[in-house]
Amino acid sequence: MSPSIKVKLLAASLLVLLLAALAQRTGAGAAAVARAALGLAAAGGLALWMVRARRGGATGRFQLPPRLSVAARAGLSARCGVALVEADGRRFLVAYGDGFAQLLNALPPSREGDRS
Repeated sequence: MSPSIKVKLLAASLLVLLLAALAQRTGAGAAAVARAALGLAAAGGLALWMVRARRGGATGRFQLPPRLSVAARAGLSARCGVALVEADGRRFLVAYGDGFAQLLNALPPSREGDRS
């Protein structure tokens, strides 16, 4: 067993012993004490989650890379333009305007150092 599993098993065993001792000392049933402890832990976890969400710490930890992004855009007229679009690692040159969009050219995949 890895040390982390041993530590988790030891902590769970100590928690069970602590709950049994607390139940015996207060005269309440072990199930009632376990329910109360579980309820307190859930309320504490919810409060911690809410505090972290308000601070902005809960957002942005895990984000998938964007599968579709506009790398560059240039206007040709007031209502038309071209855009270099990256989708799943491939680049496309797209013309767009009022009521239309047309694929002009599929370009080779971008390289890390390429800024064209």
